[in-house]
This record gives sequence, structure tokens and C-alpha cells, in this order.
Amino acid sequence: MDTLENAKITKISQVTPGVTWFLRGLGLSDYYIIKIYSVAGDSCVGMTNEDPFWLLDEFSRMGFRTVDGIAKELGIGPEDPRRLKACVRYALASYVAEGHTFAPLNDLRDKCAVYLDISPEMIEDTIETMTYEGILHKVSASDGERVYFYRYFRAENHVASRLTHMADQEARELKKIVASPAALIRKFEAERGIELSEEQKRAVLSSLTNGVTVITGGPGTGKTTILNAIIFILEESGQKVAVTAPTGRAAKRIMETGGHFAQTVHRLLEYYYDETRKSMVFAKNAEDPLDYDCIIVDESSMMDIMLCDALLDAVKERTRLILVGDKDQLPSVGPGNVLGDIISSDCINTIFLNRIYRQGEESDIITNAHRINHGDHPVFRTEGGSDFEVIRLDSQKDIRERICEIASMFDPETLQVLTPVKKGILGTGELNEELQKVFNPPESDKMELKFGKKVFREGDRVMQIKNDYQLAFKRERHDKYGGDGTQEGYLREDGKGIFNGEIGQIIGIDRDSKSITVAFDDDRFGKTWGRRFALYEYSKLDELEQAFAVTVHKSQGSEYPVVMIPVTWFPPVLATRSLIYTAITRGKNRVILVGNPEYLNAMVDNDRSEQRYSGLKDSMIRIIDRI
Repeated sequence: MDTLENAKITKISQVTPGVTWFLRGLGLSDYYIIKIYSVAGDSCVGMTNEDPFWLLDEFSRMGFRTVDGIAKELGIGPEDPRRLKACVRYALASYVAEGHTFAPLNDLRDKCAVYLDISPEMIEDTIETMTYEGILHKVSASDGERVYFYRYFRAENHVASRLTHMADQEARELKKIVASPAALIRKFEAERGIELSEEQKRAVLSSLTNGVTVITGGPGTGKTTILNAIIFILEESGQKVAVTAPTGRAAKRIMETGGHFAQTVHRLLEYYYDETRKSMVFAKNAEDPLDYDCIIVDESSMMDIMLCDALLDAVKERTRLILVGDKDQLPSVGPGNVLGDIISSDCINTIFLNRIYRQGEESDIITNAHRINHGDHPVFRTEGGSDFEVIRLDSQKDIRERICEIASMFDPETLQVLTPVKKGILGTGELNEELQKVFNPPESDKMELKFGKKVFREGDRVMQIKNDYQLAFKRERHDKYGGDGTQEGYLREDGKGIFNGEIGQIIGIDRDSKSITVAFDDDRFGKTWGRRFALYEYSKLDELEQAFAVTVHKSQGSEYPVVMIPVTWFPPVLATRSLIYTAITRGKNRVILVGNPEYLNAMVDNDRSEQRYSGLKDSMIRIIDRI
């Protein structure tokens, strides 16, 4: 690997003295001064004087009250339109960060009132103005008025329109299967040495005769076998099939379990940084659509509304679309409830898989996952080996100590600790601090870098915790054909974009520049084939955290050989059936629960779904009613 470029702004001494004096005078720390200067340079003084709320749009973690205090210092009054609009943007963005595509008008108004301490009427007037300016969009619904950022409203309606249009295509408009599908199913069975059930055959045939199909089912219900059969039949008919997933880890799983090439949706759509527009864009779109006869999206429960919008924009006419996922898992980290809304709209051909095919002595994980999903408490075997076990403890401190003790018995590559929360004794912060001592203790030859309360160390497993579309990387991947197409060799690619949830390893720390180099598995080829190397400047270190323990939400789309989960009291809004179901189904070979089983049973009993404000279902039904 070539040496990456050194970070440009890493020390406060590199910031222009006038900028430092100005920003320190507003109460900002050196850390934020470095970040601000890295983004805007000397112009940040003029930008802040003109409208200090640009800081909130760029650095949302500052929080409204901090930036509002700066605005007051600069003479911006309580009823200044810049202040009111910034508050509306910030409040609505907080809904989007929680997974909603819109906010109820009354809720949004009340939330803004807490920050602004002004009349609700003035807030509503501001919302009206922003709607007129095209920033927001208001929709009247049976449950009251909804307020969207316009881009999410547009995406939601485009997804609804495209899905209903594609589903309305008659079978004759789809590219034909060259032979009898039933005969091709028999050929698939003969070549694979398996026999499909009647349920699986119906799923295959239904997917081939509909423009859009959803296949949903829990672990062990045969989704992979059905997909393999569909791909086999289409490729036997000379059709081009793309297999994709929302994350690199999910795409890698498809290749490992199905043997088919798979890639992320971003890579499929050729996501890149456009120097002219100064933003990330998809090269594949309505003007230059994807050249496939069928697109299969696995782990589609993870696909948020904006990614789904980009994908459907690039799907050409007569293309089959097959969405595969588990409707009972947690919804996407990003805004929207795409898979859930599509299924509940009853507008799209949906196949529900209920029969468990993968079952036996070694499958207590699968059996108990289905028990939990049906609202039944899990069963622990006391005799004989089991891949699903509980270690009974009560004290949270004892639970944490036992987790670390058990972790020391495993290779860190095979074990993943999952927890519902970020804070507290059993949150990701404290667990990672303790697990770092187990998996990557300090050594004289390991470089370290302190960042706030965290200590990053060479060898740490780390996770990217936000989408950074402009973070540069170098990819070094092995290809079985070299540059001349005749021999094995290494190909190099440069690119931009590291995404929320990606996991890598710290391979280098430069104390002088306060920068860290992280190696990420290539989302296309995995460790065997190559890695991507990204340099994190000091101002970007808040985008990383250790990943020996991660939240259940962040684990979506992943599968680990061994999963360990603390079981204790957690806030009821998090301690839900869907969360523990998602956590357990991440374990491939073994699931270890550490804590009190009564709390586990309470989570199973808590069928409180995560309510998301999403209008996709309503939009699809409204379009279908007009057809």
C-alpha cells in the first residue's frame, strides 16, 4: 500500500490566528475550530457572521442550543427568520435521524416551541414559508398534517409510483423464459441434488411471472434456495441477473451462501463523487439505466427510502424486481419503512415463507428465533450440546465481567458482542473499552491515539458510524486476471465514500498528524481479494468507534459465527421482540445470552413495534385506487 496523503489540518496551530481568535471568542473548542476550518477555511468567519446556523447544518452534533447561543452572541434576535428556519430544519432532521420520513405538524411545532420559546403560530408561519420556498412539503392525511423535507416526499412518491407501475406490467411484457419453468426447476433440482417443496416451487414460479415480487421469511425458511433456483432459470434463459444488497457485509454473505456474485446497491448504481456538482451521485439513473433483465435485492429490510428511490430510478422497463428480506427484523437505519410498507400495502405480489427447512440437532438458534417471532419464550436445552445457551447472572457488572471472560476464549474474528444500547455499563461505549483490553491490549510496539474518552490502538476493530461520501480511500484488490487479462495480479482503484456500519481495522496511527489509517474489507471481494484503505484526519475521528461490541441496529445484514448478547433491563422502547429476534438471527453457529432469562422473556412479550412515520404505504394504495 502506498503511503496515504497526510491530513491537511490536524493542529490548532495550522488554523489562521484570526479564525482561531474569532471562533474561540464564540466559545468553540479547538476540536470544532479545526473541523470548521477544514470545511470552510478563512471564509468561515464571514459565513458565521452572515448566518451562524450554517454550523448546525454542517455539524449537527453541536446541537441547536449551542449554535443558538452563538447566534445570540452575534446579535441575532429571537424572531429572526434565520433562527426560526434553522430550528425547523434541525427539529425535522431529528425525526429523519430516527428513521421517519416526515413529522406530524403538531409534534414538529411543539418540538420547535421548546427550543425557540415563541408562539406556535410563528412556527407554523415559518413552516409555510419554507414550504413555499420548496424546502418542505406538507401533506394532509386522515391522521393530520404531515411535514416532509421535500426530497423525502419526492423520493417516497417516486418509489410508490415506480413500484405500482412495475407491478402492473403484464407477464407478456417481461422478457420470456425460453423453456418451461417447471422443466427448468426439475433441471435445477437434478443438478443440485435437491428437491424443492411445493411452497418453494410456487415462490419461484410466482417470481418469474410478476414484475415485482417480495419474498419474506425468517431464518431457515429456504430463501437462499429459492433465489438460487430463480437465478438458475433466468440465466438458463439467457437473461442477465444482478444480485445486490444494501451493505457490503450482506453482499458478502450472499456470495458465501449462494455462490453468486453480489455487490452493494451503491456499487451497482456506480456511486461516485462528481467534481462539477461537488456531491456524490449515482452514475446509473433514468438516463443511463441498469442493463439487467432481473434485479434481486437481498436483505431488503435494510433498504431505506432514498436508496430505494435511487435504485428504482435506474431500473429500465421490462425488468423483474425481486425483494428478499425478513419483515420481522428491525427496519432500516436510514429513513423509511420500505419493506414493511410494501408488504402491508397489499399492492405487490408477496410470498410468505413459514416452513422451516433447516432444522435438526444443531439448529436451536433457528427454532428459538421462530419461537420468539411467534411470541413464545425460547427453550434452553439442559442436556446435550446446543448452539443456543444462557449464562444466568443478575448484576450488570457481573454480566459485563462474564462477557469479557467468555470473550477471552474466542478469536476476535469469530465473536461479536451485540447490545441494544450505546450508554451504560452494558452499552457499546463501556463494553468496547473493556473488550479492547481483552482483544487488543496495549503493547510497546502498538501505536495509540487518544481522542476524547476513546483510545484508538493499532489492531482495533472499528466501525464507521455515519455516511461520509467524500472520505477518500485506496482499494487494492487481487484479481485472477491481471491488467493484460492473462495473469494474476493486483489492480488499484481510488474512490470516495465510507458508509455507516462498515467495519475495518486500524493498521496505522500517525501521532504527529493525529491521523489513523483503517483497512476495510472490500465490499466486493472480501478479505481474500483485497481491502480499502482510508485515512482519517483528526477532524474526522468522531466518525469512528471501536466495534468489538456494536448495537443490534448496526448489526443488521451481518452474520457472525458466534454472537454474545447481554440480557438485563433495558428501556422498553428498545427491549422489543423485533430487536432480540434480530440479534439472535445474527448468530450463525452459536448464540450466548448472558444475564437473566426473565428479561429475555419480557423482551419477547414486548411486541411494541418501532413506529415509523412513513407515507409509502398510503401513497401506493392511493395510486392503486386511481388505476
